[in-house]
Parts: sequence; C-alpha cells; structure tokens
Amino acid sequence: MYLQSRRTFLKGAAFTVAGAAIAKGVFTTDAMAESVTESKFTNTPDSLSFYPPMEEWADFKELDGDDWKRGGIDRHGVRSEANPNGIEVNDYMIVPTACSNCEASCGLTAWIDKKTFTVKKYMGNPLHPASRGRNCAKGYATQSQMYDPDRIAFPLKRAPGSARGEGKWVRTTWDEAMTAIGKKMGDTLAKGDELSKKTVMFHVGRPNENGFTGKVWHTLGCDAFNSHTNICSSGGRTPTIQWANDDRSSPDWANAKLIFLNSSHAADAGHYFQQSASFIADARAKGAKLVVMDPRMSNSAGMADLWIAAWPGTEPLIYLYLTQRILNEGKVDRDFVKKWMNWEVFLSNKKYLDFMVEKGYISKAPTKVDFDTFLDTLQELYTPYTLDHVSKETHVPADRLEKLYDMFIWAGTSVSSYFWRATAAGNRGGWMSGRTGFLPIALRGAIGPEGGTFFHHFHVISVAGKGGSSTVGQGKRGSNIPKVDVYNELSFPPEWPLSTYEMSFLLPHLLADTKWQQKWIDKGLNVPQKLAVWIPRMYNPVWINPDGFRWIETIKDEKKMELTFNLSPVWSETNWYVDYILPVGLAGERHDQHSEATMPARWTSFRQPVMRVALEKSGWKPKNPARATLEAHIKAGLGEVWEENEFWFDMCVNYIDPDGKIFIDDAKTKSIRSMWESKKTPGTPVTIAEWYDAAFGDNLPNLKATATADSRYKNAEFPVYEYMRDHGAWMEENKIYSAQEKPVKYDGQTLVSHGHKYDKRDLTIDRKTGVIYAQDHHGSTKYKDGKKPVAIEIDGKMMEGFATLDKKLDFFCEWLADDWKWPEYAIPFYPRTPKEKKEMVHIVSHVDHSYMTEKNSYALNTVFRLPYNIHTRSANSKHLMEISQNHDPIWISTPDAARQGFKRGDSIRVRITDSVTGLESGYFVAMAVPTEGVLPGTLACSHHGGRWKLVNSVTIPNGVSDGKVDSQPVARNMNDPKFMAHSPENAGRVGAQIKIEDYDGTGGINSFGVPTAELQMDGKEGKLKYVEGIKPFHAERFAEYNRDSGNIWWDGLSGSWQNAVAAAHPDPISGMHCWHQKVILEPAQAGDKIGDIYVNYENNFKIYQGWRDDLTRPLNSSDKLRRPQHIKRPWVPLSDKAYAVEIKD
Repeated sequence: MYLQSRRTFLKGAAFTVAGAAIAKGVFTTDAMAESVTESKFTNTPDSLSFYPPMEEWADFKELDGDDWKRGGIDRHGVRSEANPNGIEVNDYMIVPTACSNCEASCGLTAWIDKKTFTVKKYMGNPLHPASRGRNCAKGYATQSQMYDPDRIAFPLKRAPGSARGEGKWVRTTWDEAMTAIGKKMGDTLAKGDELSKKTVMFHVGRPNENGFTGKVWHTLGCDAFNSHTNICSSGGRTPTIQWANDDRSSPDWANAKLIFLNSSHAADAGHYFQQSASFIADARAKGAKLVVMDPRMSNSAGMADLWIAAWPGTEPLIYLYLTQRILNEGKVDRDFVKKWMNWEVFLSNKKYLDFMVEKGYISKAPTKVDFDTFLDTLQELYTPYTLDHVSKETHVPADRLEKLYDMFIWAGTSVSSYFWRATAAGNRGGWMSGRTGFLPIALRGAIGPEGGTFFHHFHVISVAGKGGSSTVGQGKRGSNIPKVDVYNELSFPPEWPLSTYEMSFLLPHLLADTKWQQKWIDKGLNVPQKLAVWIPRMYNPVWINPDGFRWIETIKDEKKMELTFNLSPVWSETNWYVDYILPVGLAGERHDQHSEATMPARWTSFRQPVMRVALEKSGWKPKNPARATLEAHIKAGLGEVWEENEFWFDMCVNYIDPDGKIFIDDAKTKSIRSMWESKKTPGTPVTIAEWYDAAFGDNLPNLKATATADSRYKNAEFPVYEYMRDHGAWMEENKIYSAQEKPVKYDGQTLVSHGHKYDKRDLTIDRKTGVIYAQDHHGSTKYKDGKKPVAIEIDGKMMEGFATLDKKLDFFCEWLADDWKWPEYAIPFYPRTPKEKKEMVHIVSHVDHSYMTEKNSYALNTVFRLPYNIHTRSANSKHLMEISQNHDPIWISTPDAARQGFKRGDSIRVRITDSVTGLESGYFVAMAVPTEGVLPGTLACSHHGGRWKLVNSVTIPNGVSDGKVDSQPVARNMNDPKFMAHSPENAGRVGAQIKIEDYDGTGGINSFGVPTAELQMDGKEGKLKYVEGIKPFHAERFAEYNRDSGNIWWDGLSGSWQNAVAAAHPDPISGMHCWHQKVILEPAQAGDKIGDIYVNYENNFKIYQGWRDDLTRPLNSSDKLRRPQHIKRPWVPLSDKAYAVEIKD
C-alpha cells in the first residue's frame, strides 16, 4: 500500500485526488480488452466526475493516480498470480463519515483498501448537501492524522510517585482507568450536595457534535460543563442574542448580491471555511460583489471587490454611517421594518426615552407611538455618524466608505454577512460590531429573504442527545430527565451574568483567587474552591488560552484539581500535565451527529468510525457490542483507540453508577445507570445503533419516512441508523427563508407553535404589539407574570415570529436596559465624542487609537487563523505542517517599519501592555515582515503559531512488556474469512493489552509539527525558549505511509507562544476574552531569538482583576435571578431553583 515513489508530500496529495477524479468514467467507456472488461477499467475516462454511485461503494475498484499516468493496465495488465508484474488494482470499500478538523462537518468518504484493511485516502462525500463532495486541505489531512506515527496507541497513566508535568508515564488499560475515574466521579456525585454537582467538570474545545456530551452531564445531574467558546465567539453571539435571541448569524452566501465580511472568512479562516468559500464562489460567479472589512489584507481581502481596513474596534461606526445614510436618503424597507422591528416596545418605554435624552442621544423624547415617529427618532439618533467623522475615527478613506454604501444599496435585500470572531473576538465591546451591523441589514429588509442574512436555529439540526427512547430511563428525547438544580459560579461568575457561554478561560484564576471565592461565599453563594475531576476534550487550554503559565500552575496543583484526564489520541501541552490520557478517535474514528448552519437548510452529517463500519457491513461481529469501536480499531492496527459515545455509555452504566444507586431526582427513582442502560437489553449499555436510530428517528420525520420506505432498510432492526450509516448525511428541509413568518396552526381551540400545543383558554394577546402569550401553570420564573410569548399576530396573520420576548427583532433590547443594568447599550450605538468614549469605555476597544500614546505603540491583531491550521489540532498532520510553515511573523506596515528601522527578517521584541491597569505583561520575540497589507499603526500576528513540547519522545516502561497479546493473529485482508471471523478478546481489560506494531516502547511527540523548548516558571514569572527545531526522522509506526518523514525541511521555529504573554481580558458584557493587544515594539536585545517569551504572570493576574473590578456590573441584592432565563444557557437545562439567587450586600 501507499505507493509513494518520487513523491513529495504535496505531489502525493495531488495524485491521490487525481486517482479519485477519474473514478466515475470507468463505468461509461466501452470495454477495451478482456482484463479491462472484467476489472471495469479504462484509460480514457469519459468524465472527471469525482465519485462512483453509492450503490458501488461496498465494492469499487480503481487504479492509483501514478498508474493511470504510466498508461494503466494497457501496459502490463492487471496484477495477479499469473501476471505478477501487472498493475495493482485497488479493491475499495467506501465508507462515509465527516471531517472534524473545523466546525463545518464537511462530508468525507474513507476509501478502505480491503486487501490491507487501511484507509488509502479520504475524499469528500458527494451526498453531503452542504460540502457537495468537496474538502479543503484540512479534510484530506484526516488520513495523515489517522496514520500519525506519534499518535497515542493505548491508555496512559501518570507514573505512581511522579508529579504532574514530570513526564513519567506508564501504560494502563481502559478498565483500570475507568475504574479509578468512575469511582472518583461516582463517590463525588453520590454525595448529592450542591458543591459536588459543580466539581465534576467536562471542558470541551471543539464539540463538533450536537448535544451528546451535554446530555451525559445532564444525566449526571451536574452543572459543570465548560467550553472554549469565550475565547472564540461569545462576542459574536451577544448581538444575535440581543437582536433575535438566537445563537449566531446564518447567511445565504450562494444567493447574495453583496457578501459583506467583517473578517477573513471567504478564503482564509471562516467559520465553516470550505463550505462558505464554495458558496461565496458560486455567488460571485453570478455577479455578486465581495467586501472584506479587516485591518489586515487577508487572502479574502486580496480577492475582494472592496477592502475596508478600519482601526480595530471602530467598525460599529461604519455600520452606523450606513444606517445614517439609509435613514436620511429614504432607503428604508418600510414594510419589513414596520412589521418585524420592535418599534412599538421602544416608543412605549417612556423611562428609556427619557434616559436617551439625559444621555444626549436625542434632543427630546417622542410622544407618539407610530412608525413614522420611530423613523424620525432613528434619523436624529444616527445623523451624527457623518462621512467625515466616521472616516477620521476609523482611518478609512471617505471614498471607500461611499463606495461601500453604493454597493450596499445596490444589493437590495440580498446582503449576506456573518458576525462571529474578527472584531467581536479582538476588542473590548467588540460585540457592538454585530449589534450595529445588523441594523443597516434590517433597515434594508435583508433579514431572512433569499440571498440575505438570517439566524442559526432555523438552519440547524441538534439531535445527538435525543436518543433517549432507546434507554431504560431517559424517555423520548430525554423527557424523563429532571432539570439540574445548581448553578456553577466557576462557569458563570456573578460578575458576568450576561456572558453567552462559560468564562472558561478564567478557570485557573477563579480557582486560585481565594479572596474572590470568599467574597461571594460571604454574599451567600456556594462557590467551589476546587474540582474533584477535570476533563478537557479536544481542547488545549495550556497553549491556546491567555495566561498559559497560570493554567500550568493550576493543573499541576492536585489540591485544586484532584483528578484529571484527557480524552485525546495526540500529545499536547495540556496532556503533559494531566493524570490520564485516554485515546479516543479522530474524524473517521468516532460517532457524532453534527450539523451546522452553513446554508438556508437543515442538514446533518453522521461522523462514524469507518473501520468499524466497513467490518460490520461485511458481516463482522464484535465480541463485546458495547466496545465495538475499540475492537475494530485494534483490528485495524490503530491500537487501543476507542470513541467517546461508547466510552460514556459504558462509564455511566458500569463504572460511575454500577449499582444504580446514584439518583438525580428528589424521589430517588432515576439513577445515572438507568439513563444509559439499553431498553432492548437492560443491564448493558445502550448501543450505537440503538441510540442513533432513536436520535434520528424520533426527531427527523422526513428522514425516518425516507429510510423506512426504502427497500434496503425498511425491514432492518435499525432502519434510520443504517440509512445514515450508508449515506453519511441528510437534508431534512431546504430553502428556509423568512422562517419567522411561518404560520401557526390554530383551529379555534388549540394553537400549535414551534411544535408545542396551547389551549385557547390559556392564550392572551397584546393588541399593541400583537404578541400572543400562553399562561404557564407551573409557576416558572422564566417569563414575567408567567406569560410565555408563543406567537405574534401581524395584519391578521398569526406567525411564529422570532425567539425574542416580543417575537420581533429587538432594535431595543428592553431586558438589557430595565433588568440587567446596561441601559446605555440597549440599542445599537457607538460613542460620538471623546467624552462619550470615556464614559462608555465598555464598548470602546482596549486598543483604540486614543490609547496609543507611546511613540512606538501599536494595536496588535492576533485573531486571524492560518488557513490550513486547525487551532491546536494540526501538529499531527505532516501535510498541514508543511504548507503552514513560516506564516507567523509580525506584519508591520512599510512606513511604520521604516520609521523604526525594521527590515524583513529582523527579530523584534513585542512588549504587551494593558490599557486598563497600565501594567506590562511581558514580551515575545518575533520576526518583522514589512508589508503594504496592514493598516498603519496596527500589526498582525496570528495566535495560532508557537507550539512547544518539553521533550522529543516518551518512553513507557511497560509499553511492550508484561505479556501483551497479538492484536491480529492473521493478516489484515477483508477478503479473508479468517480475518473477518476474528474479534479481539476482552478488549480494554487487564491481561488483554495488545502488542503495538512497530513500537519498541518509545514514541515521538508531534514530530512533524512541534519544536522542543525549555520552560521556566517560579509562581510569578515564566520564560520559554526553544532549544531544538523539528528535524527529519525515521517513522517506526505506519512506516510505509510515513516513509517521507526523512524529507522534513522545516524547523517550526517561526512562531511564538504569544498567548501565554497575554493577560485575560474578559469583556464586561459578553464575557469574551478580548484578544487584541496594545504593544510596544523595540529591537531585539542581545541573546533574543525568535520564539522567546517572558511573562510576568503575577501582573497578568492583576490585569484580570482590574478588568473584572473596574468594568463589570456584578449581581447584587436587587437581583433575584442569576441571568435572564429566556436567553440561552448552553449544555444542561437548569431549574428555576438553579436560576434563583439571593445576594447579601
């Protein structure tokens, strides 16, 4: 396998793709010779279609690209016993799965060589409605990650007697690890008290699934689910929550006339990168215009029709300039705005109108409540955002702003945009960019129509956690699971009640700050002071989060984190410091239901372990159905690699609550064990087929109808699961536009809205706003007066409306003003004068140009991705590492570089200083690259470079000894009945550890992607210096696939671990870590090398405290709720009891 003659890495990838490109043609060409006819081959394909029909996926044959190039079977015929010099014919089974290298969940197909039982290549899935058979480099890289020679092949445990981070490991078994972890989790949860329910914490980076693990934590009765979101996108979610009570934007790129990006989405790093880029390309082919707003000339900006380089954080001014002109020039879509913006609520709130007058927003409070008065008020409010003022403040030339406005108006209602990271992630108050950005889009009527911009929940499928009808205890869709009745201050501290997701990047600060803990304990809260168990997953917080040395210090402290384990198949900076590393699978090695709002449709992919699926479809049976994926990966030679779904099924039933005595309800009738016991075979964990047949079948009626009507599946035990197993993707609904106008069903007695039924006797209507309310008889505090808004009547038509309290788009966010202490920001706004800037510091960037007072101070933009890096998940892919080298310098404008005397390649010190406290964090050393592609006064340096490790390899003393058994007694060949009949005995149990092929007890650590460093820290200061770059090496594991490991030409020393230097900057409203930095540039000093860092993390702690104490508006005795109950609080549903709070002043 893996014929690589004369290939470089990139040529190898190209030829692999070429091999697929000719596949379909073999079915349409006349036979040329007997051997060709028998093998279905031709050397002159009719087309370059990429994929064979699905009916052929179980048995498809084709040649390698090199062999096509050399003349194919015409020269030497087909290789056989009689013709040993013939051309090898690949005998494939094609199995669909989904990529996991970004959030898009593009379809993949694994092309499994039956003769060697290896994945010879990953391609796209032509049945996937959003990715349409296409993938970017990150998708194709899945193969190199699968056969990474350094991947962790079995469970590891910190060596007894060693300290965390000491680097001493021993091999353990899944059973040993699960027994120890399960006992710790079970003993903690069995206490049943409030603190215990807060101290078993799961901490996910990229979930890349829609609700499964959250459901696990729900069934544990815990509020201890943490995520990476507030280093990513909480600033992007805040504006959509305020506008529509929705999680994020959902643009219709493909049909837009104007694609208005506030970041580098299209060709660089966008959320759903490949799909977005593809749809945008479709639109541009039809004549659409592309505008990119970014202080850096990204690839996207370079190909745009208009590049707008605004000073970081001033982007709201540009949106308000557009607003001002739309209003003053009469370009408002009056019908849409009158119908769907909450102008009645705004004009009826006299208290707020008086507040606007007091603040100087408007000259006098309007007295009428009519639509024209609303427009007149807006016109006065936004008139100050003139061309001259906005141009001066944003540093954008006036002619570019005028051109932008012309394009915006030209596009009509077909304006697509996406408010996510970029300015929202980089700047304090960056969330106001989206808040103001939606305003001109809404004024033009571009919210919802074809080619416009809409919202996430209308376009997504989330059913991964809804397979409950397959279990003993959960009930259909989890209906029998009680809500969790505690509220975790480590996830949602009382200073940030409106944070859209958890303040997870502050976890070590919160655990270390005993004064903060005691303050809130004295105020009546039950604040955890330690964690019993901490479980990071697909997350590398030591490296990616700000203030990394603080993370190391906390994770090493066994009093703060008593037991830690990481479900990970790869080494990382974080893994080095945990107690257990348990290898679960990568993209083609795990089950997930995964859907994202990438288009105006509801689709889902089904990620699955391809080797297991290939075996099961060919008749193989696992010895232990609860560990089928583990057994399949042992057979495939990957090692003792499992998956999360089966792991948690097994953990809950057999290790956390083996006796069924840990109850999650007050009546003590619902045990953790019962939640995950199979209804089909009680006493055993639910199986994958049972769970996903219920998850898909109970929640997607169109899919169920299709699967059960299909002759291939209708008689199967699990027809919906098998349909998804074979197809890998499904579209439940397409062309979803203006979904807020969906009519509700009302027969005069019962109203049905969003799938819920309401009796006429419980309904009332507000004649002023048209909102239809249903009375809640359960005494919930979620809605005022117990009245739940369920629909809206406009012009005599009852519709579902938006998810807001008034069922409209909230120009005026009334709850933010009246109930949650931020009235000045309850409407889209940006300070107009220096005085307002000082008063409204919460929405002025911490890198605003007014803070650049030192001669050589700059605003550093760090939040852009490298196009083919996957946050912290690329180092195990040789191909991605090769094409992502030397992409992490400091971009500096040519006039700024000339002024300071910097030339290309010079080493420079980048000193990070804080504009709130005035404290300095430290510095990193980087390489200067002068360019015209960055706004003068700003710098650019991606924070996705600068990986490190402390050693090159790890030796496991018992890795190959102690009676290990052969993983596969016969050669891997799916055509051999003996191979197919074999299943590993007692997989994961003591005494059944397997011998890892080509492994001598010592393994490398990210040999393709991470250089070696020396790290020093003393509790106050930290330093890191690289001591050795990446070097060519000889790969032992998967040696044939990695025979090119000796061709490495890069050293990986172009980046710096700048995240560790940066202090935590928590936005006072959204909770977003504000990534941009105020920096001072100076020449490198003697002994400085690129990559060196120095951190005063004692100062960083004071900076975090300064942002917390000077900027936030914490809960106080006037508050009765922890946060607004009607807005999303992710992962685990909470009871009214959990939300209720009494603060002692």
